[in-house]
Amino acid sequence: MIAFRKKPEIGGESPLMTRPEPEASSLGCIVTPLFLVISYFVLSAITRVTSNTGTKLDQAICYGTLICFVIICILGIRQENQKREVKKAEQQKWLKACSTAYVTIANRRDATTWDDGYRYHYAGCRLELEMNSDQKRAFPSDTIVSVEVGQSIYEKLEKRDTVRIYYKPESPLTFLLEEEL
Repeated sequence: MIAFRKKPEIGGESPLMTRPEPEASSLGCIVTPLFLVISYFVLSAITRVTSNTGTKLDQAICYGTLICFVIICILGIRQENQKREVKKAEQQKWLKACSTAYVTIANRRDATTWDDGYRYHYAGCRLELEMNSDQKRAFPSDTIVSVEVGQSIYEKLEKRDTVRIYYKPESPLTFLLEEEL
């Protein structure tokens, strides 16, 4: 039997995609038209200023927008750096509580795509790993763990027979490959 790996939730992000909240989409119905109207006035002011036909108001709109854009970019970069640091700290904390094991790669499945006439299908890269002793104790009826990985990780492990995993003994199917760190 085949078991499936679960990725740990590190950095407040679920490894699986989630649906957006319904409240968020109703707010977008108000913000989007307002954004479009403001963008129209800003772009027309920028056009007039760059063609040397703009008034003082157009110049104020143009340079004010530029200053706001720079501030928003700086705040966005700062927020992304903070998120990255928090995620890295949580990952280090998770790794300290983990056990490690080298497991054998039993099988590989490269990314495939096909069209069955109705729709286009995509199957990502998969590794099938033999279970270690903790995983066998927790799931005695299973012998293989199926792990979906990205193309770059798949290519890194293409010529290897074993891979190192980091897992917590209390939940041995929740683990990360060394290459995913």
